[in-house]
Amino acid sequence: MVLKQIHKNIIFSILTGLLAVLAFPKAGLFVLIWAAFIPLMFAVMRSSPKVSLLYGLVAGFVFNAAGLYWLVPMLQFNTGSYVQAFAAAFVLWAYLALYWGAWSFFVSISKKYFAYPFLLALFAACAWALLEYVRTYFLTGFPWMLAGYSQYKFTEIIQIAEFTGVYGVSFIIIFCNMLFYFWLTDKKGNKYLYTALTVIFVVAVFGAFRLDKFKFFGDETFKAAVVQPNVDQYKKWDQSFKDEILFGLENLALEAAEKKADLTVWPETALPGFLPYDKQSYKSAVRFTGIAGGFNILGAPYTDGTGRLYNAVFAFKGGGYVSLHKKNHLVPFGEFVPFQKELSRFFGVLNMLGNFTRGTDTRVFTDGRIYAGATLCSENFFPDISRRFVLSGAKVLTNHTNDAWFFDTAAPYQHFMMNIFRAVENRKAMLVSANSGVSGIIEASGRIVSSLSSYKSGMLAGEFLQNDFITFYTRQGDVFVRLCAVITLVLLVTILVL
Repeated sequence: MVLKQIHKNIIFSILTGLLAVLAFPKAGLFVLIWAAFIPLMFAVMRSSPKVSLLYGLVAGFVFNAAGLYWLVPMLQFNTGSYVQAFAAAFVLWAYLALYWGAWSFFVSISKKYFAYPFLLALFAACAWALLEYVRTYFLTGFPWMLAGYSQYKFTEIIQIAEFTGVYGVSFIIIFCNMLFYFWLTDKKGNKYLYTALTVIFVVAVFGAFRLDKFKFFGDETFKAAVVQPNVDQYKKWDQSFKDEILFGLENLALEAAEKKADLTVWPETALPGFLPYDKQSYKSAVRFTGIAGGFNILGAPYTDGTGRLYNAVFAFKGGGYVSLHKKNHLVPFGEFVPFQKELSRFFGVLNMLGNFTRGTDTRVFTDGRIYAGATLCSENFFPDISRRFVLSGAKVLTNHTNDAWFFDTAAPYQHFMMNIFRAVENRKAMLVSANSGVSGIIEASGRIVSSLSSYKSGMLAGEFLQNDFITFYTRQGDVFVRLCAVITLVLLVTILVL
């Protein structure tokens, strides 16, 4: 009988993982996450902490394996081995599942101490937000598919990110899931249903007002051209395709010139050579940015002549680059290899991966009219980098990425939606140029003005407004998460004392 119940609870845990992942791209059924954690709660609330840990691990593993399935083809492309690719992906899925397991464990412990369901719901929501924050920065960070990101289509609900960051949206999702569970399990539980619906309604109404305020928000309107070259990954660093790539970029520059753009945004590593020492790439960049006209922000690898290599983005105007930003956050096993000496004995391919140096600047690019903070690829994972650009004077944000590594999977869409939150958190328009997509223009409200889907070559032309508005989140950072940490700590101490 006990074994039968365990099997049933494992099914509940799997169901939670599947429902949660369907809320994310490409499915994008964002409403599902508002009830996705209920099956897991049926398992956890009737089990010991140790067994609850297992259920959380199962739910988390299913969620991450289903949502981050694209790790296998991406890693196989780099390693040439499906065995190594699956082994590495499995380790990452298991690591991310630990956060779900820890959350389930602490919820299970606390249930017998917090007889008042509202208090347990508060604890669960705070603990979840705190764990997401830890996952964002711990071990270089991997904040893909945080619960709040699932609501990228629910533009009204995400407006609170201006104050709480994405973690506040995650908090509300977990808090309401807990209340819906108590409604289903308590014969007199309508108060939990009404409370959850009221929370969603109030936040959405508040968000509707903020959304309306920040539509077309800014001091001055500019024309933008967002370039999506769609260069195949196997061609990108093959020198036999260098002329083809540079010729394609020049043709796109001709299109940008027709748009008479004030700002043209190009993707990460658009050029197939290190600037400024690769003379062919540099001369080509000078030529096609001159053809495009206006202000150009262009991604390319950079070397300073001392042997150090950087992933960088350059501001071009009037015959050359006038400034550059060196990437602050490097992707482990992509741009640098931690413990390379030890691991390369088992994975020889690690000796062939990038060995870039991390930059530390948040230099704002300007032509005297436009003030742009340019994030490179994974820098948009981290809210703190974007807000530091704004605090340095950026009035518009850009993101330059090469998501061709992910092929035609859900990953480029999962990456793109993070930019929506960076726009809302800082109330800045966001221009996203991705080599193979997804590229787009996002308002300060978080509304997507226009976008280009994956694996299409083309250009987006549109308008954006820049502003010097400073949000609470930009100025204060993750105060909300710190509050969640205090509440979680206080409640855990209360449990220990009791």
